[in-house]
Amino acid sequence: MRVPRLTLPIRRLPLLPGWPGLALLLAGALALVWRPDPRDQLRAIDRSFAAGHYHAALTALTPLAPKLAPARLRLGMVRALRGEAAEAERALRAAMLAGLTPGDYQLALLYLGRALADDGRAELAQRTWRLIEDCRSAEACGYRGPARLLAAELALQRGDYPAAEAGFQAAHMAELPPAWAAAARYRLALLRAARAPAAAQRLLDLADRTRLPANPLIAPLLPPPGEGPAQLRAVLAAPAHEQAQLLGQLYLGLGLYGLAEAQFARVDPAAPEARGAAAYAAYTRWRAGDAAGGLARLEALAAAYPDDPRVRTLLALAYLDTDAGDAARAAIASAAEARPNEPRVELAWASWYAAQRDYDQASLAYERALAMAPQAEQGRYALLAAQFHLATTYELCERGLPLAEQAANAIADDPVALTTLAAHRYHCGAFAGAVAAARAAQAAGSGPEAAYYLGAALAALGDSANARVALIQAADLAPASDWRRRAELALVTLP
Repeated sequence: MRVPRLTLPIRRLPLLPGWPGLALLLAGALALVWRPDPRDQLRAIDRSFAAGHYHAALTALTPLAPKLAPARLRLGMVRALRGEAAEAERALRAAMLAGLTPGDYQLALLYLGRALADDGRAELAQRTWRLIEDCRSAEACGYRGPARLLAAELALQRGDYPAAEAGFQAAHMAELPPAWAAAARYRLALLRAARAPAAAQRLLDLADRTRLPANPLIAPLLPPPGEGPAQLRAVLAAPAHEQAQLLGQLYLGLGLYGLAEAQFARVDPAAPEARGAAAYAAYTRWRAGDAAGGLARLEALAAAYPDDPRVRTLLALAYLDTDAGDAARAAIASAAEARPNEPRVELAWASWYAAQRDYDQASLAYERALAMAPQAEQGRYALLAAQFHLATTYELCERGLPLAEQAANAIADDPVALTTLAAHRYHCGAFAGAVAAARAAQAAGSGPEAAYYLGAALAALGDSANARVALIQAADLAPASDWRRRAELALVTLP
């Protein structure tokens, strides 16, 4: 007997009320989950900033800043580093009004002080940095030491050496990130070297004891020490009777004119280097902006040592700086009469002719100086001549390019010579050669100029992708410079 199969009637279940709405809610929730979080974007921007990619950070921050106060803060930071003081101040103050964490608020004050200092409002910058002393958390208080160092650095630039030394001492006593601690020790040693060389040496030898970690968000504010610490060590290691002269030259190179002049005055008038110290002191006075005082000293030296071409040459350059062309010509002629085959005198003639806009005679004077120069110095003289042609564009390719080639061959590891060669080749249409020279300059440690000419030459060769990379690098290497502005103009023209 066949058992019939039991079948149940299939009924189509009705959709629950609101089911399509639930599906839409689920889709919306998923969209929210996968939507980019502005704070994730901010973290990515901070990584770009820490790597020195300011152009990329600016591009990402511009649309994000109106939505998020910390992004507005970062925008102000980038604007400050680009030398855009007014824009930086607006963005930083807007971020502070919108509400920031205590640490971010102190960070904003740090960059606001930088923007105000760059805008020529030094007193307001100092007052802004002093506000950072009032902090309420460990993160916020970590900015006190850097603020003290920046305030001391500004005092140093303005020639207020007692305030600078007190400020660096206060920074040295505070918690600082490692690079900032080393900078405070170096600046303090620099200021104390004149009166206490042993104490200065001990400061340079101190081990790093800071417990504060590096902070990449403030790293760009720290002035790079360059060769300063090594040069100071060399001065402190020199014989005692040479230290005043050498320290004066170090201060002069750093633009610390008051300190330099004081050191040159300490040189024994009976010492063999006394004449050189007197010439340096006069030159320092001139460089410091006291044209009349510098001229008076140089004139007195020229009268005391009429056969010294160095003094006459310095005097001629000082006359040129004050538009006293006839007096400059007389000083150079006197130096040439005393030393008819002195290449430095020919350099003075070149400067005189250039000031008269007589570029042909200036070029000939550079060539005579090069012919007279010792073999070991010919690369430097060729570089000076090439830079003259680049600056004036006078016979840039006919005379300037061969001189740039000569300089680069003679001092092959010099980044300035290689960059000058890249510039000449680019302007003379030798784009592949310009690329090679610019890359060699970068390998030798050049700055934004080589990156700019690399990008410009690659663009001329049609390699837009690599040109873009090089031009952005030029903008990032010196964000407050003309090279950044030139690079960004060139970026706009790329396809």
